[in-house]
Amino acid sequence: MRRCYLDYNATAPLRAEARTAMIAAMDQIGNPSSVHAEGRAAKAIVEKARGQIATAFGADGA
Repeated sequence: MRRCYLDYNATAPLRAEARTAMIAAMDQIGNPSSVHAEGRAAKAIVEKARGQIATAFGADGA
């Protein structure tokens, strides 16, 4: 019998794309609030994620 997990209130499977993006972001060092190269690279990741989330919710330009 195939199991069907329905307790998504507790946790949910992670999409492969999300896992890949998370690992890439966690490999980046630097404080996004800093002005050095590492900080700017970290900030770019944060800003890209914000844009993707805004787009997903139809909130472009928000």
